[in-house]
Amino acid sequence: MIERIKDLWLHRELLWNMVIKELKVKYKRSVLGFLWSFMSPLIMLVVFSLVFSILVTNTMQWFVVYLMSGLLPWIFFTNSLMQSVGTVIANAGLVKKVYFPREILPLAAVGANVFHFAMQLVVFGIFLLILRWHVSPLLALLPLVILVEVMFTLGLSLFISAANVYLRDVQYFTEVATMAWFWLTPIVYLMTLVSDRLGKYTFLYLLNPMTNIILAFQNIIYNPKHYGPQAAFFSKWGFVYSSVLAVVVLVLGYYFFYRVERGFAEQI
Repeated sequence: MIERIKDLWLHRELLWNMVIKELKVKYKRSVLGFLWSFMSPLIMLVVFSLVFSILVTNTMQWFVVYLMSGLLPWIFFTNSLMQSVGTVIANAGLVKKVYFPREILPLAAVGANVFHFAMQLVVFGIFLLILRWHVSPLLALLPLVILVEVMFTLGLSLFISAANVYLRDVQYFTEVATMAWFWLTPIVYLMTLVSDRLGKYTFLYLLNPMTNIILAFQNIIYNPKHYGPQAAFFSKWGFVYSSVLAVVVLVLGYYFFYRVERGFAEQI
């Protein structure tokens, strides 16, 4: 497996080209092209700002910022999974004819979404600057939180993309699972609502690794100490748990992909 990682490093240029290909295919025949990476979060910000300032009454100050701080990382997570799950099958001709580390396919899908995520964060950051948002010192930890989420996403993407070759239901299960997972993660509601209802059993809810990752984003960006302590429920030990789990999932996902890829050509 160590040799395979070295082989992947030797093919890093191919990985980069595959990421570029994913981006070009996504915006093929689009007038605005890559500008959609900026337009998409901008449109969401405008719509949500109008909805929560005019149509929906919410006692929480600047709920749109709280919502976007959790929604953007979630969009990256789900888009990465949904685009990577079918990558091996979609590139069946390439897999059968040419040798290269097959894990490059799901890694490229995730890499393209990392680009989109970065662009969305840039737009969101400009929006916060316009609001003259109070920046938390914890902002310095944002790259670490992003790294943890990327590792967790990569691990799952490697696992489901390999499993989908042998069992095509994985693709449909992933779609349903991410929909349910969304509502089990505090994005559109406050974590305090969960803790009030679950009480001492709240720790069970925090076993969801994405909960701790999303809470970290919310705690860093929304800055609840300045805009209201009721806004976030963050545990550093919960984030440590999610960080360790992200590493474990990445290692196991890569190992699973490595072990089963020998049969890809026969299955597709």
